[in-house]
Amino acid sequence: MKQQLNYTLWISFLVSTVLIYLFFSSGEFSFILTLACGIQCFGFGLVFVTISITKETSGLSRQTFICCAQALLARLFSILTFEGYLPSDATGDYVYRLFEILSLVFCILTAFSIKNNKQELFQWYYFTPLMLVTAYYVHPGLNSHSFCDISWVFALYMESFAILPQIHLFTKREGIIEYHTSNFVITQALNKVICVIFWFYSYEELNRSSDESTISVAPWLSGYFVMVAQMISIVITADFVFKYFQSWKQGIPLVMLPS
Repeated sequence: MKQQLNYTLWISFLVSTVLIYLFFSSGEFSFILTLACGIQCFGFGLVFVTISITKETSGLSRQTFICCAQALLARLFSILTFEGYLPSDATGDYVYRLFEILSLVFCILTAFSIKNNKQELFQWYYFTPLMLVTAYYVHPGLNSHSFCDISWVFALYMESFAILPQIHLFTKREGIIEYHTSNFVITQALNKVICVIFWFYSYEELNRSSDESTISVAPWLSGYFVMVAQMISIVITADFVFKYFQSWKQGIPLVMLPS
């Protein structure tokens, strides 16, 4: 049942993506940012729908969802008040923002549904202060508004490490990884891969985006920090993604052994 539900949700997402591109996109390169955001939203939605039906949350990291909720809330402060970091594609006006709002709703509801797990080593407050300080001192200025610029880049920095508690929890649990849990990690990894592709061609715009009013001490490094942050998340999930596709190729469930 769980596998069939996941297949149904994936097919629905793929069909929706095609329809959004055909009817809402202006065909610009920045559409891939909306695509990445949509994939992330789908990952959160998949988890929420599945646990709402099965009531099974034991394999999920509450700390990961708390970190993601902080990141999503911070980014919404930026993109709902300014347009500096929105995709220039037509989907950036409404679709992108809608995906972000839905992601936050799914994320918060899921976080409240997950019980605290004593096996979790990484807590959200290990990351939040460091990411805030980094965002304060190194942020771009596309919004020309320090608070919203910091909020946007804090979200990006925070997301880079948000998946770490979930990956670590995998190493502490023995047995088959639930489909919705593994697919959630895959969607987050795919989101970062697509974002890396976009920022590879656009990161210099972040380096040139500051003005005299910025409080960033190294705005010319913003683009590089953004690229590195995205790459860190990909590295964190790389081993899991490899094992996921190995099991998928062999047609067997993904099994993790405790370290």
